[in-house]
Amino acid sequence: MKIVYLHGVGDGDGNMSWLEGLNAGLVGLGQPAIAENDVIAPKYSGMLRTQGIKAPHPKRTYTPRDDRDARRAFERRQARVARLLNKTGIVRKFGLGRVADGLVAPIQKFGISSAPVLAQVKNYMADEGLRGAVLQSILDAIPAKGDIVLIGHSLGSVIAIDLLDHLPETVHVRRFITIGSPAGSPPLHEGSERILKRFPYARVDDWSNFLDCRDPVTAGRGLTGIFAGAQDFGISGAAGHASALYLRNSAVAQLVSDVLYPTKDLVRSDGGVVLRLEDADATTLLALAYARRVGVHLKGDDKARFEDALALLQDSLAAAIVEHSEGRHLPPELAQLTQGQLPPIPRRWTLPETVSRTVVLAFTNVLDPYEIDAGDAKYDAIADIIVDLGWTSGTGIKVKDAVQEVAEYVLVERRRFGTKSKIAFAAAGLALLAAGPIGIAMGGVAGVAGAAALSSGLAALGPGGMIGGLVTLSGLASTGAMVTTIAATTGNGVQQLLADPTSVAIQVAIAYALKKIDEPFDSELWYRLAEAETDLSAELNRLSPFSDGKAFGIQRRQEALKTIGDLMTFMLKNGLGPRELEQ
Repeated sequence: MKIVYLHGVGDGDGNMSWLEGLNAGLVGLGQPAIAENDVIAPKYSGMLRTQGIKAPHPKRTYTPRDDRDARRAFERRQARVARLLNKTGIVRKFGLGRVADGLVAPIQKFGISSAPVLAQVKNYMADEGLRGAVLQSILDAIPAKGDIVLIGHSLGSVIAIDLLDHLPETVHVRRFITIGSPAGSPPLHEGSERILKRFPYARVDDWSNFLDCRDPVTAGRGLTGIFAGAQDFGISGAAGHASALYLRNSAVAQLVSDVLYPTKDLVRSDGGVVLRLEDADATTLLALAYARRVGVHLKGDDKARFEDALALLQDSLAAAIVEHSEGRHLPPELAQLTQGQLPPIPRRWTLPETVSRTVVLAFTNVLDPYEIDAGDAKYDAIADIIVDLGWTSGTGIKVKDAVQEVAEYVLVERRRFGTKSKIAFAAAGLALLAAGPIGIAMGGVAGVAGAAALSSGLAALGPGGMIGGLVTLSGLASTGAMVTTIAATTGNGVQQLLADPTSVAIQVAIAYALKKIDEPFDSELWYRLAEAETDLSAELNRLSPFSDGKAFGIQRRQEALKTIGDLMTFMLKNGLGPRELEQ
């Protein structure tokens, strides 16, 4: 595998200082240095200084009709890179650039005419003949087939981006790294044909852009605002813009090392003693299995997007398990998960516990932070998962019907109220902790709950790292110190109810499902809703005389009050309220 390096302005780095910097970074990681005969560094500085150079533009070689599957596979690889670099602890990951467009654009627009780097970049972008000559000279220098690592610095990063969709179809970019790139500045793209109109997801395994926010050429700005395939990482120590400063950084060297000298994570799954799966981890496996079932019921592009997003989350979860195991033995189920397999769901819950967990899943976006409307599939999966947990299909259908009936009833009533927002999903993440629906649903006892309750099992990994709703769900479900009333979490129940009114629907759906299968349900739920209704009404009475009629806080309280009222009406109609009030 060859490393192809595209230089910036100047003499083309004839003394190979870029390779010296990269080798310093690799040696610092305990890896061997790269020999000069393993790199290709085309020189085109003479062309950049030549006036009137003309050459035909190479044809674009990446023209697939539909590369959506390739893009989703690309995103999984990008997520792996992010996990790898996050382990180093020295990168800052972000999406758009650090400095606002309104501040950076005028600075860079002024600098184009004065700074040599930006002026040459603009010249390359605007001169089609020059672009064609430079690209063709690079194509003539690189292999006609095989795998390469492509690195572009400064102007070279712009040329490398331009090169991607002109590469031979038999060349595959195993890793694409841009450093100190000015390509994120819109003024550089004005008045010229857009480079890389379509990112070649099937040709490039991943793309990492490194910038020092104090590097004046980048102006603290990443590439993701213009190029969808890029993933930006902030580093320090390269404010001087030199390629060697960037490449000697251990995060950049780590990416090169990873592709040149790959290692395989190993986890210990046996050792004479079989470890029992923690409850939090069992709930995580349940969430994964439920999500798989949802995917089965979807069709077409929705199905493909849903299953690909789930695969990405499962990858991240498996990687986190390996990292946090630190060589210790794992329960067989988790070891199986780290090997890319979904283990069987443990059958350890009673029927009421099964119903509670399943109902919560139906109201939770287990794909957080991705948002895909699963429609009726999220209900159809309920019956399947209950059968998977060892109960009858008749029980599963009754629970499914109960959940769907509650969700659709509230949705219809909210539409009558004039809002287009849905109540079909709770927010997966800290909003669930604030409102406490999972703790309530899982039958936790009253007490004080907080972020510290997330410290058991996989929940200690937290909602970050692209694990999203899966781990958050497991942590909340396992706490056992979660509140059992809406108002008991921190003493300010109205605020938490406003943060996630769906928690009320979850509780009603659980009660209704348990009643349908002749299991005891929470007979105190009505009174808690009545108390919350009274609290909300009191707040509205206190705020309305002074607030604007259409103020967000007023409307939010009115909607929450309407939701509670609708659910209390539903409870009365379906035998879930006090007997003396039922008709």
